[in-house]
Amino acid sequence: MPNVIVRPSRIGNGLFTARAFAAGETITQIRGRIVHYSVLWKRGGTFLDNCIRFGPETYLDPGDDPGRYVNHSCAPNAGIRKDRNRLFLFAATRIAARREITFDYSTTIGDDDVWTMRCRCGRRACRQRIKRFGALPEALQARYHARGLVPRYIAETLTR
Repeated sequence: MPNVIVRPSRIGNGLFTARAFAAGETITQIRGRIVHYSVLWKRGGTFLDNCIRFGPETYLDPGDDPGRYVNHSCAPNAGIRKDRNRLFLFAATRIAARREITFDYSTTIGDDDVWTMRCRCGRRACRQRIKRFGALPEALQARYHARGLVPRYIAETLTR
């Protein structure tokens, strides 16, 4: 039985849990091909929007992998972790079965990235615009670091 299901959400398709997950538990690996940032800017559009930062000059294109359907939230219940050159989606909090899985896209946008997006998460604490990690309020950055929601390759891009 799969751990995740792609189905309609309030803003298009989303990724949902097929079972409950404990905080810290791995939900699924996000598979795809690694592309250089120059490919991202050449192709642009939804291709660029669906890729996830993977390293200093690389991004993961999830293609048709279920990981492409993970939506953003300013109050996320999941995060991205890189382990042995693979990306994993993990539960940042306990997630009940049949709930949408979300992560804060800002945690995968380095300070050397210029990509932004209008947020439609609908949360009370919505920031309205998704930007690079370093643009987040310092208190939120600290909370995300403490909860393990910031991949090392993003933390290394911070300009202090």
